[in-house]
This record gives sequence, C-alpha cells and structure tokens, in this order.
Amino acid sequence: MKGITAEAKDEIAFPSEDECCNTALLSALIHSAGSISFSHEGVGVYVTGENKSAVLLTARLVKLLYGGNSTPQKRELGIKGEFVLEMLFDLGILTYYGDTIGAMAGINGFVVKSECCAKSYLKGLFLGCGSVSVSKKYHLEMSFSTEAFANDVCALMEAFGIAAKYTVRKDKHVVYIKSSEAISDFLALIGANKAVLSLNSTAVMRAVNMDTNRRINCDMANADKVIETSMKQIEAIKRIFDSLSDPKLVATAKARMENPELSYEGLAEVLKVSKGCVKYRLGRLMALAGEK
Repeated sequence: MKGITAEAKDEIAFPSEDECCNTALLSALIHSAGSISFSHEGVGVYVTGENKSAVLLTARLVKLLYGGNSTPQKRELGIKGEFVLEMLFDLGILTYYGDTIGAMAGINGFVVKSECCAKSYLKGLFLGCGSVSVSKKYHLEMSFSTEAFANDVCALMEAFGIAAKYTVRKDKHVVYIKSSEAISDFLALIGANKAVLSLNSTAVMRAVNMDTNRRINCDMANADKVIETSMKQIEAIKRIFDSLSDPKLVATAKARMENPELSYEGLAEVLKVSKGCVKYRLGRLMALAGEK
C-alpha cells in the first residue's frame, strides 16, 4: 500500500501545459533534488530522489524544454550536454556575482513571478524533497541546503496563506507544517487532490477514534465511581440491615446489596421507582448508618 507521500508525488508528477510553469517546475526539481558538477567535460547536473516519478518527470521536462536526452537509472538522473549551462541560467539556478558564476542562494524571483508558476515551483519542491507523515502526528517537511532558500520557500507558501515554520536539523534547513488543515491546503494547492482525500479520511478516522477513546475512558471512570460508591453503601447497609423495619428501605437495601454494579438509574429500574426516589432512600440508609 502506498504511503501518502508516494501517492501525492505520483499524482502530480506531470508537466504543465504552459512553458513558464514547466520552467518553474524543472527549476524547483533541480534546486531541491539536484547537484551541479563542473569538470573538464563541462557542466553536469545529477538529480536523485526516493520517488521514481519525480526523476522521470525531470527527464521529461529536460527533453521538453531543451531537447536534451537523459536516461534515468533507478532513482538517479544525469543531465549532460552543451545546453546544461544555459539551462541552469534559464532556470534561475546559476547567476553572475560580478564576474563569477555562482548558485543562487534563494529563489530567483523571475521563476515565480506569476501565481501559476509559483504553484508549479512549490509542486517541484515537494516532488524533489518533500514528505508527509500522518502516523502519529501530522507533519509535512522539505529540506534545503541554505537558510536563504528555506526563508524564500516560507515566504512563497505564506503568499498562498499557508503558514510554514523553519528549523535547522544537522546541516539541513527544514521547512515544515504540522497542522492537518494547512497540509491539506498545501497538497490541494499543488494539485494532489487524491492525497488530500486520503489525509482528510485519516483525520476523520483519527477524530472518531479519539472521541471513542474519550467516551470509553469516561465510561470507565463513571463505572469506577459507581462501584466505589456502591461498596461504601453496602458496608453501611450491612451494619443496620437487621434493624430496618420500613419495607421500602428494606427493599432498597436488598437491591443495592444484590446489584453492587448498578447505578442509581439501574436500581430505579429494578425497584420500579424513580432515580430520585432511589437516591433519597439510599441517603436515608446512609444516615441511619451514621454516614454522610
């Protein structure tokens, strides 16, 4: 059975109809799951990921946008060719710092200038490095190599009304969401609608189970209270039972001793009287025994 992360990624691992959105999507995939190598053979990009669909989508986008051929091997993809350097500038991954070429520390603004491209970019980030967990608590996270990039991702999500937090874990800068509602909103934003249904179904079942457990715990606590009160009443009744003369009190005393597990409602059914009448008679018996 697929986990919710794999389900979501398989659902959204498809190109867009718009070239600008595909550019944003490929930029995010490489920026979040790729590495760049410079050698005498030229510039190369290597993309790795736990999800095969994301790697296959990267190869498809490279072919679609740049005509480059790359063959995925399991969950790895090597992208080589004369077009790679130009591609990295087009995607906003490389830039010039004076006369020096370097990697963008954050998100290059022109890649996410429109709303549709921003959504595609977030989709690419999730495909490249995102995960969702619902085993104990709700948790979605994406890990990045720089603080600037993590802050830009938080700001991009905030622009869509999704509040994400940021922390450092070892050498990674982690953007995360812990609210099931916010996770649902994010998955819906990037088009993972089936995953949203799965998440919401899990949330409903968890809420039902929690409510059931609360009811069971409440019922057990009430049962314990009934037994505790009943035993105290029976001990008092035993001390005075032989001296009782009122038939109604005798009948109530016998009913209580024979049914220690019953609540006042249960005794009322046995005696064919009201609950208030049972409480009154037991109160009289406790008073006769010198108990409050």
